[in-house]
Formats: sequence, structure tokens, C-alpha cells
Amino acid sequence: MNRGVSIALLIAAGACLWAAGTQNQPLVEMRSAYHLDVGEPLNNAPPVVTFTTVVLGGFRGILTDILWLRASCLQDEGKYFELLQLSDWITKLEPRCSEIWAFHAWNMAYNISVMMSEAADRWRWVRNGFQLLRDEGIRYNPRDADLCWELGWIFQNKIGGATDQAHRFYQQEWAREMTDLLGGPHPDYARLQADPEARARMRHEYKLDPETMQKLDTAYGPLDWRLPSTHALYWAWIGSQCATAKTSLPCDRLIYQAMADSFRRGRLVFRPAEGVYETAPYPEILPNVLKAFDHAVAKHPDPSVRTAYLGFMQHAASVLHSLNKDDEALRLIELMKTKFPADMIADYESRPPAPAMAP
Repeated sequence: MNRGVSIALLIAAGACLWAAGTQNQPLVEMRSAYHLDVGEPLNNAPPVVTFTTVVLGGFRGILTDILWLRASCLQDEGKYFELLQLSDWITKLEPRCSEIWAFHAWNMAYNISVMMSEAADRWRWVRNGFQLLRDEGIRYNPRDADLCWELGWIFQNKIGGATDQAHRFYQQEWAREMTDLLGGPHPDYARLQADPEARARMRHEYKLDPETMQKLDTAYGPLDWRLPSTHALYWAWIGSQCATAKTSLPCDRLIYQAMADSFRRGRLVFRPAEGVYETAPYPEILPNVLKAFDHAVAKHPDPSVRTAYLGFMQHAASVLHSLNKDDEALRLIELMKTKFPADMIADYESRPPAPAMAP
């Protein structure tokens, strides 16, 4: 090959490289337009995350698969602390994959926690699970409604529900933390305005924004922020603000579920020194619960939303009657008749009663 041909080929290669480079930005814009991206560029990420996402490139997927297989072996062998480190590596390799964050958080909060015999050890793993989502997963995926829902569901179901025999311990530990953070059931928003250190602790340590909390208290409360259902509502509402048509229903459903739970047991008597943690109905919040259901029904045609609304109204009327609030119970029944056709009410009443929720 003569020198002239070599030079021509080098020039052609350089031109091709230049042309390929000019197509990068249009391709990036097209990926974004067609929702083929896994997210916006990571901002203020730790060096290890920057390294794994930029330098390793396409090899991240292969390495993630290898580590995932190793994680499964560690869990089978009961080596949970090694698994915790490995989970951290896996999420760092794929920080924009919300399914990975959700899986590892769920695995810690639900699967590993129940392998522990002591309630305090269980709580540590439940905390590991929701902190993984709250402190890291949502940080790298701030517009991911699914992760917000996952976090809210851990508060609503794992901590606030009765799926775990240690749920009372979880609830008391969380109430103790929130009492230490807020000084009581409700934030003193006026004091927070003048206390930047307290606001910074809420935002950095617990990822709670005082302005958003006040907005939710105004729209749905006042709420008791020592209760897990309130934090389920908080994260579901955060998710609803960035939800797509596909992800908005789960967030809105969790909002009305958390509000219904606040009606059933939203009044808390908590005296940690005496070991007292008792909840009771909070009937004053009923109008805001109905507002949450009305919003979901208007927004979503899913029949399960209307069924849940009808079931709540019937249960709420029973609760009001048990509290000697018969006039309010009758008004609620009349309202129910205006919102639902008689055949739907009759069909619902003919079903077997649902299991009672544990306190």
C-alpha cells in the first residue's frame, strides 16, 4: 500500500470519527425523547459511583450479574453482613435501576429481618431496608415514583402493619425517633423557620422537608408524625408529584390507605418510659380522608378504588357509632348513598367481612 492511500485512509477514518462525534448529542436527545434513558446524569455522586457508572461502562451489567449470584449464595448461607456490603456494591454499579434498589430494600426489610430472633436486630434490618431507599435510591432517582411508593409501603405495611411479630417494637422505636426529632407529635413550624440547624437535621438525616410536611398537615391533617402511616402518606405524596400515568395509581392508592389508617388509629398515646404505645380512632380527620378518596376516584377509573372507598365509608360509619357519634354516622351513610348505587352497596354488604386490622 503506497503512502498516498495510507494518508487518504487516515483522513477518511478521522472524518468518520468526527462525524460519529457530532451524532452523540442528537442520539442522547432521541434517547431521552423516547424514554430509553435510565435517568438524568448523576449529580454530586460519590467518586465510587462516578467511577462505576462512567469508567466501567457496559461491563457494569456483567459484573452486576456475577455479584447478584454471589449475593444469593450469601443469603442461603446466612452471611447477612457480607450480603449487606455486596448489596451496596450492586446498587452502586446500577444506581439508575430502580428495580435493584427496590429488591435489596425489600430483601432486607422483609426477608432478612425475620431471620433475626431479637426484635432490636430485626428493626436494624428494617431500618437498613428503608434507609437504602430513602438515603440513596431516591437520591439517585429523584423522579422515580416507584421508589417513593416502595419506601411508603415499608412504613405502611412492614412498620405500621401486623405482618411481623415485632411490629409493636418497630412502631415504638420509630415514635421514639420522631419524638426526639420533633419534640412531640407535630412539628413546630414557626420554631423551625428560625432554627436552620433543626431544619438541616430533618432534611439531611431523615430526608423530611418541613415545607412539604406543613403542606400535608394543611391538606390532610393535622397529622401525628410519630405514626408510620403519616410517613407512608408523605412518601406516597412525594411520588405522586412525579408519577406518570402508569405509576400514579399506586401512589394515590397508598395516600388514601394511609389516610384511612389515620382515621382508624391516628390518635397516639405514647409514654416510652412506661412502655405505653396505644392508638385510637381519629374521627376529626374524616373529611380529609374522604377528600383523599374523592381525588383518587375522580382521577382513576379503576373499580377497585371505588370499592375501597365504599368499604371505608361503611367501616367509618361503624367506628363513629362505636364512639357514640350516631349523627355523624348517619350523615356518612346518607353521603355514601349519594356516591354509590344501591346495587353496588348491596353487593358489597353481601360479601364475607374482611379480617380486622391489628392495632
